[in-house]
Amino acid sequence: MSLSFPTVRKQKHHPAAPEREPGPRNDKHRAGKVIAFAVAVALAGGLYLMCIVQPGATRPKVLAAVPNGELAAIHDSGFVVAQDDGFVFMDTHGSSFPVSGSYEYVIASGPWIIGMDPPLMYLITPGQAASEFPTVRVAQTERPLPLLGGDVVVTSRPQSSARFGEPWSLRAFSGEGLVLWENVIPHAPFTAVCDGQHLVVAAVDISGGGTPWAMCLSRHTGQRHWQQPLGPGAWRHLAVCPDGNVRAVLDSGAYCLTREGAIAWVYRPDGTVVSAAATSEILAVSVSKRLSGSTSLILGNAQIAVLGADGEILWERKCSDSNPRLFIWEGRLIVLESSGLSCFELETGNRLFSYKVDGYPITSAKNVILIHKDRNLALVDPGISKSVR
Repeated sequence: MSLSFPTVRKQKHHPAAPEREPGPRNDKHRAGKVIAFAVAVALAGGLYLMCIVQPGATRPKVLAAVPNGELAAIHDSGFVVAQDDGFVFMDTHGSSFPVSGSYEYVIASGPWIIGMDPPLMYLITPGQAASEFPTVRVAQTERPLPLLGGDVVVTSRPQSSARFGEPWSLRAFSGEGLVLWENVIPHAPFTAVCDGQHLVVAAVDISGGGTPWAMCLSRHTGQRHWQQPLGPGAWRHLAVCPDGNVRAVLDSGAYCLTREGAIAWVYRPDGTVVSAAATSEILAVSVSKRLSGSTSLILGNAQIAVLGADGEILWERKCSDSNPRLFIWEGRLIVLESSGLSCFELETGNRLFSYKVDGYPITSAKNVILIHKDRNLALVDPGISKSVR
């Protein structure tokens, strides 16, 4: 299980989505939104794709287009898109439908989309009616944690207004909205991953100068097994391997922690880590040299490094873009840059294809890419799943 925190940069001339006032929304608008999605596919013809395709790869295909949409959350099986009159879920095949209900904001958490309308929290399963969503009443300052994997929903709440709220309370809920456990951790939680047995939390010691901490709790009881200070640096990525080891990535470097919380190895890059992705055996990081002040048109503005389970570098590659974002799917490393994308064999570094796009590739889920242009979104299948393995 892994969770990546890419730095997303949009083109400067793209205006942000307008603020949505809280309150009920007209169901007719949501129904009309589905029709708009279907019609909008015709707009995708305006998305320009220039391909450099290696043998065995297929050319990209636009699956859907979304007018006037902004990415709100990335789910395991698709994307939550915010529009003026509500939220829409779009799966990785390009099918879309409204997210029933009215919410202040949404996040992805495990198999659910969490809709917040304080003091209520809704556990949304894509495709279900709003009347079927389990509902949880939360405290005024209680918020859900972004969580990848597992079958629980976790919320956090500062225990005090003093000392930056530390310590913090955690609560875990079942998919039916029942409280499973409550516990306290000493530092502010940022996000978490769950492998079904362990809940690993990325936390920050705010009152202690911003030191990042990794903490491992029991998914079933909330009991804290271990905690480990890292850093300095800001969180970029967190993953739990099947053997219980943890990959913790900061902008200053990458750590492998044993199942007991000890540091097994550390990778220190020559630059700033902007993105990372991991499997059970491999960790890939992109390192920006521009953020550290050492750029070169010849040597590149960033570097991709792929590490094995022992922390040794398997392969490296230069990038002209200073902010490459990394994703892994089916043994492939997907690299998104400001105006294009590339795909490599994860273990060898062999380039499978590269595309230039007329737009900004925002993110990836499974084998598809979400591209932004002029406040419109396009879902593109670049042919990753059909590449020769």
